[in-house]
Order: sequence, then C-alpha cells, then structure tokens
Amino acid sequence: MSYYDAVCRMIELNVDPDYMEGWMGGYLRNPRREEHEITPEYSTGFEDGLERDTRHFCSWVIPLSS
Repeated sequence: MSYYDAVCRMIELNVDPDYMEGWMGGYLRNPRREEHEITPEYSTGFEDGLERDTRHFCSWVIPLSS
C-alpha cells in the first residue's frame, strides 16, 4: 500500500490522530517529537511508519459516536 493510500484509509477509518501523525512521521523518516509530546499512540504509529507497516492501524480506530 502506498503512503497516500495508507493515509487515505486511516482518515476513512477515523484512526487516532496521534497514531496517524506518528505513522506519517516514521514513514517519511522525520525526527521524532520532543520527549514531553510523545504519546503511546504516536510512538506506536512512528514505529509502524518506520517499518512501513499498515497492519496495525486498525487497532487505533476511534469509533464514531452516534
């Protein structure tokens, strides 16, 4: 899955924004956030992005409220 397709899919599924930001940063090999700004969601996303792994983002979907 390409970067564009993965990001579009995460948006469609309403994936946690911190996870998405981490995944995108890791995928693009950007520097990590400052230590005090790192959340578990961001950290996991960053690691998945470094590996270009798209298998785990479904675990970070935020259910839409009705």
